[in-house]
Amino acid sequence: MDDWLNVTVRGTAIWPAEETTVQFGGHTLILKPMKRDTEQSIHINLRGTSEIEAQTIINRFLSLLSWIDDQPMENIFGFSGSPVPIPAGRGDRVTAQSRIFPFGRTLETNPKSRLALALFREARTVNSTPYEFLGYFKILNIVWNDRWATINGTRERPIVDGIRTTLPHLKDSRSLQRLRVISQTHTDSAAYLYESGRCAVAHANLSNVVDPDDFGDLRRLSADMCIIKEIAEYLLETHFGQSRSILG
Repeated sequence: MDDWLNVTVRGTAIWPAEETTVQFGGHTLILKPMKRDTEQSIHINLRGTSEIEAQTIINRFLSLLSWIDDQPMENIFGFSGSPVPIPAGRGDRVTAQSRIFPFGRTLETNPKSRLALALFREARTVNSTPYEFLGYFKILNIVWNDRWATINGTRERPIVDGIRTTLPHLKDSRSLQRLRVISQTHTDSAAYLYESGRCAVAHANLSNVVDPDDFGDLRRLSADMCIIKEIAEYLLETHFGQSRSILG
């Protein structure tokens, strides 16, 4: 007997304007567009599949769309037990529909790549400047160790060295402009981004912890965000081999 899981999707990544069926991770997903009285939604038959596995597949799919389109995508959960796919009733209107949806991607097999895509969607979707910053930084942490090591005869954290070697590859004009500003007051931009950004967000016992109510802290993190985000995107493309094409 069919047992459909019905999940509302909130976000502005590309989504089909007509009901569309895609194959992903060995499962059939039905994507329904937003209509006058219903929200955009995704549906999977739980027959032979646990709800945990199904929700995870849906999250992996949304993370891939978030990466492809550089947009937030949120799983609003939903309900199961229906004999046919049933979309949720109308709520807040946040969508980006397309009449063409040539989806040709597959489920990423590398666990670290899957984690990086998931962290990107989380960072892109969360409504918090400090946590968005930290989300992108977690992607850097997958690639570079955060513990002290000897690098070229000097004691340093590999993640700081990794940031330093990646900065010359950045191309976005906002990142380059922000780096010029940082260099006026800091001799080591990579160390600044680590210490004032990642450490200040992740560790509340530090003297330079980010105060979510302090607009000065939020403005600084917002200004630095473009750099950390571009580094995370660079690693997703070069280290993890993630294309931003929906075709595959």
